[in-house]
Amino acid sequence: MVENKLTIGQILKLSREEQKLSLDDISVLTRIRVKYLSAIEADNFDALPSSVQQKGFVRAYARALALDPSPLVAQLRLSEGEEVSSEPGSPQDESKTSSAPKETPPLGKIGTTLKTQRERLGFTLSNVESQIFIPERYLTAIENGSLEELPSTVQGRGMVKNYAQFLGLDPEPLLLNYAEVLQTRLSKVRKHAPDMGGSFSLWVWLRRFIASPTVLWIGVVLLIASVSIWSGVLIFGNQGLAPETTATIPGVADILLPSLTHTPTPEQLLTTPGEIEVDVILTPEPADPGVEVGEPTSTLQFTGNEKIQIQLVLIQRSWVRVTVDNILAFEGRLLPGSVKLFGGELRIEILTGNAAGVKVIYNQRDLGVMGLYGEVINRVYSAEGIATPTPLVTFTPTPTETPAVTSTPTQTTTLLP
Repeated sequence: MVENKLTIGQILKLSREEQKLSLDDISVLTRIRVKYLSAIEADNFDALPSSVQQKGFVRAYARALALDPSPLVAQLRLSEGEEVSSEPGSPQDESKTSSAPKETPPLGKIGTTLKTQRERLGFTLSNVESQIFIPERYLTAIENGSLEELPSTVQGRGMVKNYAQFLGLDPEPLLLNYAEVLQTRLSKVRKHAPDMGGSFSLWVWLRRFIASPTVLWIGVVLLIASVSIWSGVLIFGNQGLAPETTATIPGVADILLPSLTHTPTPEQLLTTPGEIEVDVILTPEPADPGVEVGEPTSTLQFTGNEKIQIQLVLIQRSWVRVTVDNILAFEGRLLPGSVKLFGGELRIEILTGNAAGVKVIYNQRDLGVMGLYGEVINRVYSAEGIATPTPLVTFTPTPTETPAVTSTPTQTTTLLP
């Protein structure tokens, strides 16, 4: 007995219990999951994915119980605020649908199962397209089993899964059937494919080998080996082919002395007595206020007639005084890199305030620096050898005795009685 005051879920539940059917039995008849059937009986239609599925599941549930689904669907439409119109699953539509010729789909039971469930729920292809956003032409291709009309086999598998889930079906059996159909089709394609023999297998292996990362690693190893061999040939291979050359270490004089090229001067330079006349090339040096700089570096040369030849090479900034044959030839501070030449007949005396900064070449013999840093050295160079001048003795006046200081008598006052 069905009363008008009962809800949709109560009507379906009472009818199911009168027929002594369980929810599992209804799920087998309608192919709707039990959780959706329980939600319908509890009038919890929000648990269903969409309003289209709500109407379709109610319609399929009512038909499984041999009830007229139209009043239940109309009541559901009124509860949702929709206008009541002719149902897509009305007897007129069913007669039209049943009159259409049915074809056996090439994809086995997939298309037939989906189409039967859609018709049982009263959905049209446009209703399904608006809910799962699969074009109607692809839905028709799935129901007809036209695998060639689908974009790809992977997309076709996803469409079948979404279509089955929307209709409340378990997609796993349909997907297994879909995989079997693809496997059968692939076997037929391989059977009709021409036999390429061993060359085809070799070509396939070659393509796989080129696409694998092994080729990249082999290329890297070969590149490293080639670079190593080439470097070894450049480093060690030319030692036996090229003539052996010995590097000549330049002397100190070659580094410090400028090139022996004379530069014409517009006028003759004045020379100090005892110093060799040379042509001077000025070397720019930064000005240092308060420092007396000696003559600039020059292009020097001995005449060869001197008995005593002294060459001073400045390594550090030093103050130098040179006396040639008892005549002052130079006095001042010289910068590093300066070179001075002095020639005499009797003696040449050199006094410097920084012995480590002055290097002496005496008669073409390198004597090195004169002493330590900051040490004051005075040496005399003659034809007989090198000597250190003896400082002159100065007499110190004898201090006279200072008379002892006598105490001053203190005046005392005597008081008279």
